[in-house]
Amino acid sequence: MRAIPAPFYALVDTALGDDPAVVVVNTALRSFAGRDAFPWHLRIGIACRALGDNGMPTPEELAVVTRLEGQLDSSVGADGNAVFLARITARGERVLLYRVDDPEQANDRLQQLLAAPVQLREWEFQMEYDRDWTLAQPELDLPLQDFRLN
Repeated sequence: MRAIPAPFYALVDTALGDDPAVVVVNTALRSFAGRDAFPWHLRIGIACRALGDNGMPTPEELAVVTRLEGQLDSSVGADGNAVFLARITARGERVLLYRVDDPEQANDRLQQLLAAPVQLREWEFQMEYDRDWTLAQPELDLPLQDFRLN
């Protein structure tokens, strides 16, 4: 089992352009010495259906999306294969970011979930090799600064 630091979350109210964004960041990964064990960057995008003001999901929609998020998290994080990086809610979408050790295992588990006959919400994923954690840096830096995401 890979060593993963105990998570420590920061909640950041920010914006994507002119749209509000709510970001939860696992700031424990800022000083995580075991980054080499998780060289893959996984992005999962979930399309929200019921939207309120400024493209943010309604409370009822958040309940459904959060349930799906739990399924995705359990699947991807099984056996310590992934560590949660951040969650971004903005523009009618919930984005989950993870750092992954074994991309084939993560891909297989996500493909199994995508193959299910009934989906709570439409979702997709992308995984990129990112040994230097360059793709994770904007979220890791976010709680340190007060700036808007592009």
